[in-house]
Order: sequence, then C-alpha cells, then structure tokens
Amino acid sequence: MDFDILIGNGTVVDGTGQQGYQANVGVKYGKIEAIGELENATAAQVIDASNMVVAPGFIDAHTHVHVNIDNDIMHEDNLVRQGLTTVVGGNCGKSGWPVGEHFDKVDRLGMKQNYIMLIGHNTLRRELFGDDQAQFLDPWQLKEMQKLVVRGMEEGAFGVTAGYMSNYAISDELFAFARPAGEMGGLYASHIRSEDKHLLQAIAEIVELAQHADIRIEISHLKTMNPPNWNKLDSVFHLMEDAVDRGVTVRADRYTYCAWAGGSTNALPSVAYQIKQERGSWENLHDPDVEEIIYEELDKMWEERGGAETLLFCSMGEPRPEVENKTPAQLAEQWDCDLLEVGVRLEEMGKISAIGLAMSEDNIKRILAHPLVCVGSDSHQEADKSIFTHPRSYGTFPRMLAKYCREEQAVTLPEAVHKMTGMIAEHFGLTDRGLLEEGLVADVVVFDPAPVQDIATFGDPHQYPEGIPHVIVNGKFAVKDGETTAENHGRAIRKTDM
Repeated sequence: MDFDILIGNGTVVDGTGQQGYQANVGVKYGKIEAIGELENATAAQVIDASNMVVAPGFIDAHTHVHVNIDNDIMHEDNLVRQGLTTVVGGNCGKSGWPVGEHFDKVDRLGMKQNYIMLIGHNTLRRELFGDDQAQFLDPWQLKEMQKLVVRGMEEGAFGVTAGYMSNYAISDELFAFARPAGEMGGLYASHIRSEDKHLLQAIAEIVELAQHADIRIEISHLKTMNPPNWNKLDSVFHLMEDAVDRGVTVRADRYTYCAWAGGSTNALPSVAYQIKQERGSWENLHDPDVEEIIYEELDKMWEERGGAETLLFCSMGEPRPEVENKTPAQLAEQWDCDLLEVGVRLEEMGKISAIGLAMSEDNIKRILAHPLVCVGSDSHQEADKSIFTHPRSYGTFPRMLAKYCREEQAVTLPEAVHKMTGMIAEHFGLTDRGLLEEGLVADVVVFDPAPVQDIATFGDPHQYPEGIPHVIVNGKFAVKDGETTAENHGRAIRKTDM
C-alpha cells in the first residue's frame, strides 16, 4: 500500500470510548485509508508513534473564534498546538454574520484548524433592531428572527446559540429563536441565564426550551459559581439526567480550569452600574441616598464570591502591568483605597477584564467525569502575546489528559479522548470526522500520554503544551515534530455538506 502519511507502532484510541489497540494508520487523499497491521506499506511521510497514542483530532465544543475571524486574525497557533483540528465558533449568543460570507472568508484566508459555527441570538437581535434592544418582541418580529435563522442554517450553520440575555429576551422569544434550527437538524447552545444563585432555574429553562423547540441542547461551560452554590451540583446532574430519561438530548461542555474569565471587570455590584447609568457619573455612587446601599451590596458580593482575592484582572487592550494578575485586595493596598474605589478606577481605565477564582475543584472534577459532559475551552486565538489572558486558550485539552486523566484519574484515557472527539462530533452533527475510522476525514492527533502537559499558568499564560508532536488536519500536517507548519489546511465546515 502507498500512503501519503503512515503512522506506525502507535496505540489507536479511536474516539468511541473503547479501549485502545495497537495498529498502524494510513492516510491518503485527506482520508483515513486503512487501519491495521499494514505490512509492507510505504508512504511519503512516516511517523513512528511508538509509546504514543493516535487519536482523532480534538474538537473544541466552545470557542469564540468568530471574533478573531471578524477581526482578520486567522492563523494563531494556540489552538492547533493543543491537538485541536476543529473548533466550534459563535457561542454565548454572538456569531459572525452573514453566515455564508463568514464561512467564505475562512475558506479564502485559511485557518490552522477546521471551523464550524452557530448563529448568535444577540447577533440577530442586533441585525434586526440595531441599538433598540430594550423591547419585547411581537409575533411579527419573532417571525423575522426565525427567517434569519433559516437563512443562516441554509448557509451552513450547525445550529444557534444564546447567552447574556437581557430581561427583554423572555423564554418565548428563545423558544421561537431555537425552533427553526431544531426543524433543520441543528442544536441550541447556551450560556444559561445564571451560573450561581439561580443556576437550577436556568438549567430548567434550557431543558424546557429543548422540549418546546424539539432541539438538541448544549449547556455551555457548565459550572457552579461561588461557594454558596457548590452544593447544587447533584441537583444539576439530576435535572440533566431526568431530561435525558424523558427523551431530551442534553449535553454540556466544560473547560479544565477552576476559574472563569469575563469581558468586564466584575468588580462592582450591579446596583453600582445602574446608579451610574441613571445619574451619569461614578461620583454619584457616593450620593447620600445610595452610598450605604452600594457598600452593602459590595460587601454582599464579595462575601458570596468568597472574598476580594477571588478575581485576577487582565487587560483586553494595551498591557496594564499595574493591574494585570492582581486581585481587588492587592489593588486596594497598592492604591491605598477601599474596594469601591478599586472597582471605579478599573471601570475608568476601560478594557479591563477579570478571571474569577470562585469555583470548586472537586466539582470541576465531577463535571468533567460526568458522561453527559464534553470538553470546550471557551477560548479564542491569541494574537497579542503581550496581554494577560486565561491559560485555557493554550492548555484546556492537554490538561484534560494530564491532570484529570493521568494524575487525578477522574476519567480513563479512552473516556477523555471520547469527550474531546466522538462525543462532540455526534452531538453537533459532524458525520465525517471525530473518530478514527476508515473512510473518515484524516483529522488526527498523536500525543505521548506520559509527558503530555499543559504549561500555561495564570502568571504566564502564553505557553504551548508539551507532549503533542503531531497534528494532522484534512490529511496534512498542521503540527509536525512539535512545530507548527507554515500551511493552513483548515476550512469552514458547513452543516449543509454533512
């Protein structure tokens, strides 16, 4: 046999969750041509995978790569170096639009990994109503939104996504938004309305949506945030499992770090933003009729989060060394002021976001081990290496293999690979990849299970992982011998092609 690439002597872990087995893998014309002994086979390029695992290329169930594409950032290495061969963009309610033009841009400019996308609820609301978002939608407006969903699905989207919904986006609107995607075989992924005090109500809402819209659902970055809510995880699992028992298709994704990241400072209570908006200035937080309430809400917020050491700040623009990787408590000491003044100063700086250290490590382990949960990084392509960021952009998938599989033994190696490949492909409707199977597209990762390791940290996040020497995208090397290749072999994958 004559192959383009021959991967020999490795342990094939095929993405189904079944135990690995010794075999050689032959790749030809972008497809997995053969798996077996393959005696006397020849190939233009041969990989000796002795003591290594040969697996389907990893699929990231949750990214925000659509933002990179809209900003012409196409070719960063932080995702493909994790073994990712396909990423899902358009999450938490925002996406590229129009879908067809967005996909055409990917095909024209190329990417390191393949790309699929969901249609954003907030994106369509903005498309239809511009800045006039403070409104409940009437039946005619809902039908106009549904027409855009149909258009996006016809142009190749894999479903729809919602998140950060305003109070005006009531459940009936979300049900209507999701219904056309369900009728066209898509799925609904959502940053649910609450991940802390109203977590159970938010899970119940998305399950109800799945029933009303007859659609598969993906709960984005499942978490129990802030100590008072850590004990709700059993109830979360019960709601999900009960829904599955009733015939609802429910899955969730989760990144492998015990910290969230947000696009704002998250350093003030919501009432502070309301007062500022109503009265025009941050100085109005000290107005005699509201100051006491502001401080009470601030104290309550930090108590619920577990203290003023549970946030790390980072810049979304130019580097800000005076605040990066600092906590509110540290900044209060550094600036000799109280926590209210810290929050105001950060808001006045602009383009400051936060990483929150308010989750339970034991719960993270239990979530990742649950059979309804797959892996998603909630990340993007990192273009500016001078700006502080969350290490999940570099280490989510190798950390699953290193910490939660090899070290913690929360999952077996076949289970971990399944959660990063076949499980995601099946749920999202990727029928031509996600498993190591003859005839499927040759998206393949070769990694060493002993040293594979995430290196990125909160203090030094821009570091590529170790132990993933080879990544093959559409039958060609994207990473070879631990180095990213110059070519871009990824493409936009359209559901209409499945």
